[in-house]
Amino acid sequence: MSADLHIVSLAAVTWDFPLVGRTRMLTEAWLDLGQPTTFVQSPSLRTASQRLRWGASSAAPPVVRPWPTFPSAIWTSLSFEQLDASARAQAKRLRRLLSARLDWTRSVALVVSPVWTPWLDELPFARVVYDCIDDLGVHVPRPELTAHYRRWEDQLVRRCDAAVVTADELGSLLNQRRAGLPITTIRNGVGTDRFRAALQRPRPADVAKDRPVIGFVGALYAWIDWSLVEAAARAMPDCTFVMVGPWDAQAPIERIKALGNVTFLGARPYDDVPDYVAAFDVCWVPFDQSRVSTLANPVKIYEYLALGKPVVTTPVADTSSFDGLALLGRTHAEVIARLRQSLQHQSHAEDDRVSFARANDWRVRAQDYIHFAQALLEPAACPTSPARPGAEALHAARSGSGGNPA
Repeated sequence: MSADLHIVSLAAVTWDFPLVGRTRMLTEAWLDLGQPTTFVQSPSLRTASQRLRWGASSAAPPVVRPWPTFPSAIWTSLSFEQLDASARAQAKRLRRLLSARLDWTRSVALVVSPVWTPWLDELPFARVVYDCIDDLGVHVPRPELTAHYRRWEDQLVRRCDAAVVTADELGSLLNQRRAGLPITTIRNGVGTDRFRAALQRPRPADVAKDRPVIGFVGALYAWIDWSLVEAAARAMPDCTFVMVGPWDAQAPIERIKALGNVTFLGARPYDDVPDYVAAFDVCWVPFDQSRVSTLANPVKIYEYLALGKPVVTTPVADTSSFDGLALLGRTHAEVIARLRQSLQHQSHAEDDRVSFARANDWRVRAQDYIHFAQALLEPAACPTSPARPGAEALHAARSGSGGNPA
């Protein structure tokens, strides 16, 4: 690994966010590989609360907790200029925290959420990468804030040195917005050994044993096709459908629970998730066919495959990248037929599924990122990066014209 490279993830969530995802998994993999890295939590009220309790940063894991800007609840009452100025003010504080950890000239920032864009003017990273892991809609907490996030994303696409995407279609969309932007696809992955260890542990007591179980783990939010869940449960009354994960107020939980064969278990600690997947006979991804869903490269599919489980999914990005190991259903009838097919052939291709998961382990993904980041730091890297003053120059200019130096 490269000791002189420092990867900084400007994350979309906190380190302890219940739905543990890509950024934390990559950070843990980089640490295992000996790669210097820092996880900067989202600039949120939750992060501020944790900072008051635990301090501004920690060494293990290497987490930094910045002060947030204005609460998002009042963003629509403020001008863009006010929001950006507040972000730059807090970024100066963040700069001091990061300066104690890294050499800015060998630092690469992975910007996961566009909310960080105005902060970048005060953070002199050597390279900035837009880590585009989902459609923008996933980051927007409320519809009325869409214009804010779109503006920040437009600025980020113009100013970043390169981009990493989780699906080829995301890359194509970015290239339409900025021709020549250096882009690489690094899909999601799985901690294969972490999931395989569940095979040696007891079955969760709240998962039925008396009949086949079709299971899902993940957020039960707007992208779930609830009419599909209901149709499948009605069509397969001899099966239990187990849904593990948090849901929002729009989810028709009570109506679907009334069917009698759908169980909602709520969120479970991430360390317990492999145990639930191990208890499923068939796993599925009942997403709707919205833009958010069809551009997703679901982590859960890799996790299902790590335990050798049959997988049925609605259309998601780059479905073909799963080598035929995730059965595709485009209509409700097709999904139900694939579920029945999978129940009849549960052991078919089990070894292939596990082998696929190992080839797509988070450690593999972490090494891909390291190689990409190292290449960006080479003198001739990013020939198509935008002509813009570097963050150091921007900072010096502001300081020299009356701004407060960090």
